[in-house]
Amino acid sequence: MHPGPESPILLSMQSVAVFWDRDNTLIRDPGYISDPAQVELLPGAAEALKRLSAAGFENVIVTNQSGIARGLFDEATLERIHDRMVALFAEQGARIDAIYFCPYLAGEEAVVEKYRQDSELRKPKPGMILQAALERKIDLAGSWMIGDSLHDAQAGHAAGCRTVLVRRPGSTESPRKGGDVDFVADSVEEAAEIVLKYTRRAGGDPGGAEQASPGMQTEAGRREESARAGGSESANDAAVILQEILAFLRTVDKRTRAEEFSLGKLVGSILQMGAIAALTWALFGWLRGELMPSEELVRLQLATLLQLMALTCFSFSPKK
Repeated sequence: MHPGPESPILLSMQSVAVFWDRDNTLIRDPGYISDPAQVELLPGAAEALKRLSAAGFENVIVTNQSGIARGLFDEATLERIHDRMVALFAEQGARIDAIYFCPYLAGEEAVVEKYRQDSELRKPKPGMILQAALERKIDLAGSWMIGDSLHDAQAGHAAGCRTVLVRRPGSTESPRKGGDVDFVADSVEEAAEIVLKYTRRAGGDPGGAEQASPGMQTEAGRREESARAGGSESANDAAVILQEILAFLRTVDKRTRAEEFSLGKLVGSILQMGAIAALTWALFGWLRGELMPSEELVRLQLATLLQLMALTCFSFSPKK
C-alpha cells in the first residue's frame, strides 16, 4: 500500500533506500554526458547524500541513458563517467551505494539496433527500482524516489515508494503534489529534509527525523504486531513477485543479444530446402534418362520458383 504523503514512514528491519535520478538532480546536465570530464556535482547534492546515509538509507541511482542507444557513447564510457561521479562524491564524504541504468530506447532515434526496444527498465516504468529492491533486499514501502521529472515520480510511485519532485533550476513549471508526486522541493537539500521529516525508525527512535506523535506510535505498534503474525507470508509473496519481475527483465535483456528470429526467415528456409530438393529431383531424372525434356523443364521451373520465393521471404525479414 502506498502511504499518505503526510504520514511518517516506520522503517522496517529491511534495508531502505532513496532512489535518485542522476542528471539535473545530483549532477549538472549539459545534454548527454559522454566524457567523465563533463561530470559536475550540483550544489548541495553531496550534503543530501551524506545526511541520508547517516539516517540509514542506501543511496541508489536509477537513470535512463538513451545516449547509448543513440550511439553517442557506449557502456564502457558510461562506466567511466559513473566512476568519476562516485569519486567526486567520495571526495566530499558522500557515498553512492549502487547505480542502475537503462540503455534502451524505442523508435528510430535508437541507431544502435541492439538497444532499440521498449524496455521495462526505462522510467517512467519501475523496472530499475524493482531490480534494485530484489538484488539489494530493499523495502520499497519505506523507500523514496527523488528526481526532477514526472517520469521519476511515476517510476517511484509504481514501485510503491513515496516521491519527491525537485524543481529544475530556472524552470517556470509549477508541479503540484498529488497523483504520482507526494512532495515538491526546490533543491536536493530540501528533498532530503522532507525524507528525514516524514520517516522515523522502528521503536520510536527519530534517528534524525521528526518525532512521531503518540497516536502514530500506536499505529506503528499495530503494524509491527500484524507483521509478526503474518509478515513472513507477505514477505515471501513479495519476494516471489519480485523474482518473477527480475526474471522477466533479464529475459528481455537476453533477447536483445540473441540472433533475431522471424517468421519470414523460417518460411524462406523451408522454401530454400524445397528448391534444393526440386533441383536434385530434376538432375537425378536427367542423369538416369527417365524424363522427357518437358518433364525436366517443369522440375527446373519448380526449383527456380521455390528459390525466388525463398529469396523474397529473406529480403522482407528484419536485418540485424
